[in-house]
Amino acid sequence: MSIARITTVKMASKEAADKQSEGYTQNAPSEFPQASQLIGVRISDDTLMAVTIYPDEKAMKDADAAREKRLDTNKDNRVSVETFVGQVTLNHQN
Repeated sequence: MSIARITTVKMASKEAADKQSEGYTQNAPSEFPQASQLIGVRISDDTLMAVTIYPDEKAMKDADAAREKRLDTNKDNRVSVETFVGQVTLNHQN
């Protein structure tokens, strides 16, 4: 069963969120080859959400080092990080 890791990052400013979003968009596909699906969401001017779906828990664990490295980027301009992990019960795409 697929597993999702949802990470919400609040940045100190719109400009910091812009920079973080741009870096994630450009680099996440190569940084997280274990992921089945990567979704980046801009919640507000200063808040970003990443939804990463993995085929299983092992694949998610294998991505932990890359996740830590990604979270360390622009960390001086970060206010908070909140993470949730759960089983994917629906992944509908049109």
